[in-house]
Amino acid sequence: MEPDKKYQKIIIRVASNIKRIRKQNGLTQEGMTEFGFSYRHFQKIESGKYSPNLHTLYRVAAALKVDIRDLFE
Repeated sequence: MEPDKKYQKIIIRVASNIKRIRKQNGLTQEGMTEFGFSYRHFQKIESGKYSPNLHTLYRVAAALKVDIRDLFE
């Protein structure tokens, strides 16, 4: 598999995990604004259209009360 395709698969997996965990926690995308995320920015993260940096992933994990590793599983 090409490196770009592998990277895209990781982004989609992370986006899917964020969405799943957020919903399990009973949060909406709008509710993530309480943790300092803009609604539109968070939409892009969850859709896989944006590649979040490590700091953003750390903040997401903290907001969702999970270990950052959980976003990659």
